[in-house]
Amino acid sequence: TIQQEIGKSWVVEVGYVGTRGIHLRETRDAIQSVDAMKHPFTVTDSAGNTQTITTDTFANAIARTPAPGLNGYSGYQLFANDAYSIYHALQASLTRRWNQSYFQAAYTFSKNIDATSTGNTAFNTAYNDQSNINASRGISDFNRPHRLSVSYAYELPFFQRSTGFKKTALGGWQVSGVSIFQNGLPFSIFDSGAGTAFLGQGSTPLLGASLAPGAAISSGLSTGDLRARVANGYLNPGAFVPAPLVDPAGCALDSNFCTTGFGDLGRNIYHGPFQQNWDISFLKHFRIGERQDVRFAADFFNLWNHTNFANPTVTDIEQYLASPTNSPFGKIVGTNGNPRLIQFSLRWAF
Repeated sequence: TIQQEIGKSWVVEVGYVGTRGIHLRETRDAIQSVDAMKHPFTVTDSAGNTQTITTDTFANAIARTPAPGLNGYSGYQLFANDAYSIYHALQASLTRRWNQSYFQAAYTFSKNIDATSTGNTAFNTAYNDQSNINASRGISDFNRPHRLSVSYAYELPFFQRSTGFKKTALGGWQVSGVSIFQNGLPFSIFDSGAGTAFLGQGSTPLLGASLAPGAAISSGLSTGDLRARVANGYLNPGAFVPAPLVDPAGCALDSNFCTTGFGDLGRNIYHGPFQQNWDISFLKHFRIGERQDVRFAADFFNLWNHTNFANPTVTDIEQYLASPTNSPFGKIVGTNGNPRLIQFSLRWAF
């Protein structure tokens, strides 16, 4: 960190912060079926007959598990401590203090990466391929690349030289507040029908979809101003497709036996809408003699009544394909935070 005083009473501070976490908890499928198309292997039955498996089908899913006797295809959870996290940040602040007043602006430009952002023990926390923790590597669930926080307290100079009732009622007011501007939280594009060649259906909710041919990550976001995107959809569903089939023949015979691989989209590839909030307070002390003080405060939370939109609630491509016309896929239907609240308080100290 480097700190430097500039001008009169102003202090600038700029620093780099980096952290590394290891042996973090994660939960995943312990004996996921092997990808025999990439790694053919030989199995032996109870009669001593051997067979080399080179395909990934619904029929041979159990035989492809490392412990077929346990029927690993139906899901056995492993609680491991091999997850990790990496954090890099540029942190800067500008500060000034004088008399009973101060001003501080703090800006952070950061990136937080991890293999899982939760130690949940009820559901798998690993993403896509459960046999490789690096398949879960992605932006952390709480990552906000840009965050600016401005805080201040200022004693208003009005009526300082007045006397009598005018000074008592109108002088000595203080205004303070905190304003925050930041990116929205990240989210993923899911495919609830992915990974059936390796995992039992429904064994984990953390399965990614794929990009459509010719599409890019950027084309998955709709365009226009935020109001139009909230009304018409924050995402472009045409940019996404389900995870690829690995056994088309079986799917053609029976749709219940469609075997799919993993999608090519990783964790938390998008961020929700930008957010801001303004909280301001007006404070006044009334001295009564030497030992009594009455403090009046008017607090305004979300002063401008600004709406902060939440992330899309439905990002599963399968739900869109089930009913494209009426699907809520990629649409924002909620908000974060509260509407404007005004609070008055009176405190008597003696």
